[in-house]
Amino acid sequence: MQSIDLSGVEQFSDELNKILDEAPGKRRELHEQLAALAKKEVDSQIAASVGGNSGKITEWQEPHVGSGGGYAAVRATNSISGANSPGAITNYLENGHKIRPPSGQAKRYHPNIHQPYVDGKHFYQASRAALESQAIAAAQRFAGQIADKLQKG
Repeated sequence: MQSIDLSGVEQFSDELNKILDEAPGKRRELHEQLAALAKKEVDSQIAASVGGNSGKITEWQEPHVGSGGGYAAVRATNSISGANSPGAITNYLENGHKIRPPSGQAKRYHPNIHQPYVDGKHFYQASRAALESQAIAAAQRFAGQIADKLQKG
């Protein structure tokens, strides 16, 4: 009698299910690596664009991984809020801010500043561009690990 032996397919299916059960932990591990890479890159971009007084700003930046392990990010700490909070100051530095005009009350005051806006440093934007190749390499290593597990069975 002729038949089709599906034991190899069933074994492959079992191995695939086992890897997929491990996948959320592996995915979180990948995103934790990406968050660490992003934090390092943001710190270096802050040091390059802001200069010598960047220590406090780099301390305010924290890596985050989503609760499900599905994304990685670096953002300012949210320990306090308001106009002078770490998030607000990071935003002012990243995107720029308006310069307060003179009050007009002093008779003989002539402003030396002739620009209405301070340009941003754009360190997050520069980090995003520099981090892209590193993130692709990390994702390829992750895919290679999964492929190795499938091949080993």
